[in-house]
Amino acid sequence: MDPATLVTTFKALPRNPKVPSGFTANHWHFSLRHVPLNPPGTLLFLINPGSRYIHVEGPIPPAAENEPLPLRATIYAMLLLKAFNNNLGAPLEHGKTLRNGRPWSWSTDDAEVAGAVGEVLRGWGVGEGLESVGIAGQEDNTIATEQWAQFLEGLKSKAGVR
Repeated sequence: MDPATLVTTFKALPRNPKVPSGFTANHWHFSLRHVPLNPPGTLLFLINPGSRYIHVEGPIPPAAENEPLPLRATIYAMLLLKAFNNNLGAPLEHGKTLRNGRPWSWSTDDAEVAGAVGEVLRGWGVGEGLESVGIAGQEDNTIATEQWAQFLEGLKSKAGVR
């Protein structure tokens, strides 16, 4: 899907300060995580730190991992928008309109990636403050690391790797 279509679809989604349950902030942390299984690859790992709900997008093509940051940031931005456009993988139940929608805010653990992804989102006209990607605090980074470890253990278990 091209960036213009991704942005149009994304901007049409509802946007609330809380996730649909109403129990936690609609803030999403993303990071790039390497999967050391065969075949190895890199995923965009998204987590809502308050609920510990996770979602992954990718894999990111291995050739892209060596590209300059502006090109990688474009890929990351496309994956972020795709994730939310697809309701973070959650099916819509029986025609209900309950959607996670757009995030209220997002952050990452890498300042360079945050700046580059933010620049891409600004260039695409995402707006409403979502063109700004924050730098995650220690608590969000710790939660993301712990949840990634659990997710990766699950992948290893399914793949029969100890």
